[in-house]
Amino acid sequence: VMQKVFALLLAEFRKDLFEWIELEPLQFWCSLLFMDQYNYGGIPAKSDEAMNDESQLDIVSSWNIAEYLPKKIQDHFVLIVSEFMYIPWNYAQKQAAIKASLQNGDSCTPSINVGAAEAFESEITEYIKGQISSYFTHKLLGTVHDIGLHMKGTSRSENSQNISSGLPQLMGDVHRGDAALEFIKHVCAVLAIDQSVEDEVLVLRKNLLKYVEVREFAPEAEFHDPCHSFVLSNVICSYCDDCRDLDLCRDLALLTEEWRCAVPECGQPYDREVIENALLQTVRQRERLYHLQDLVCVRCHQVKATHLTEQCACAGSFWCKEDANEFHEKMHVLFNIASRQKFQLLQECTSWILELKID
Repeated sequence: VMQKVFALLLAEFRKDLFEWIELEPLQFWCSLLFMDQYNYGGIPAKSDEAMNDESQLDIVSSWNIAEYLPKKIQDHFVLIVSEFMYIPWNYAQKQAAIKASLQNGDSCTPSINVGAAEAFESEITEYIKGQISSYFTHKLLGTVHDIGLHMKGTSRSENSQNISSGLPQLMGDVHRGDAALEFIKHVCAVLAIDQSVEDEVLVLRKNLLKYVEVREFAPEAEFHDPCHSFVLSNVICSYCDDCRDLDLCRDLALLTEEWRCAVPECGQPYDREVIENALLQTVRQRERLYHLQDLVCVRCHQVKATHLTEQCACAGSFWCKEDANEFHEKMHVLFNIASRQKFQLLQECTSWILELKID
């Protein structure tokens, strides 16, 4: 596998477009579900001896979206996703061992051509499809039933207290009161990352939504990332001059008051005053753009060209290009960051825009 990866990288680097780029593989995976850098899980590849020993098997689970589920069902989410990665890997290991033992007693790893590898991959895909239709469907229906029983009678306010309070909350379209529905949406969104079983996951999702009496295409059945993402670009460490983008909402390393450089050899704290000033400039710029934005026609979507016209030539009304709710949502994210990190000036500025009272 490593030889194939390095061969692919070498072939890409021969192109003029990637002439000045250097890529070095740091981690190999036997199984991987990757949504983004803050939401992923997998089984890291190790030596053959370590992979054959299940007691040394490590399953990495780093799911930021799970932190927004009630505490009582976060373990169910991690367990289901981990099994989804482990079961096909375990099946592949057993099948590989059986095929190796049939090579006339040869203990060496048999040579596998491209056709045999594709056939083996198709076999694993069909196996996991069958597991989704049987094992995972049965288990998830039972889990959703148990969640409904345990969370029944829990009020919206009590349920929201079970959600991690340190991260920004998504406003409006996430119905956090129904824990079973949120669990279904989160699990199906992660399982659907594997495009080879996308159809089976859609059937599973349909059955689970039907169980909780939610229509498949209802707005509340759509999955939305429960955590906003606010990236502050080009943050420079004053000690080592390292420049990187910081996601102030989803990076767990930035949830503490003291933000440190991520370079292992450095680790010095960032200048918080510089960061707060950069955030203040962002607030002022977004506020200015909101107030100076264009008006567009709701029918033909043309920008308003004259100042005194009340209606478009197509008889449509004019509306702001950026909705007020969207603007306030962005300001709430910055207000939450200021409150959590104790940025007083930023908090006062955003609270004034939002007309909030600071305790």
